[in-house]
Amino acid sequence: MIFSADPEGADEQFEAFLDEVLNQLAAIGREGVDLAARLTERYAEFETTVEATDFNTAGASFLMDLRTALHAAGCATADWPRFAPHGQHVRELRTV
Repeated sequence: MIFSADPEGADEQFEAFLDEVLNQLAAIGREGVDLAARLTERYAEFETTVEATDFNTAGASFLMDLRTALHAAGCATADWPRFAPHGQHVRELRTV
């Protein structure tokens, strides 16, 4: 995701915003979300594990929660794209 602000804020403000998004995700029960960001570019990637019957359901479920968290953190998502999966990473879990 690439974010924009008007007027453009400081890197510290964007970092605080991303922290708030993670806090909001936790508040709605979405724990274990990983975040990678490039503050100066206002770019963020969110990643998590979702239990679901299929990939599309998992993706849609996480995107709904992410959008809810973004709204709660004060972010508008007027141009939110329609969910259309184009790739997936499947890993088999093994016991140790």
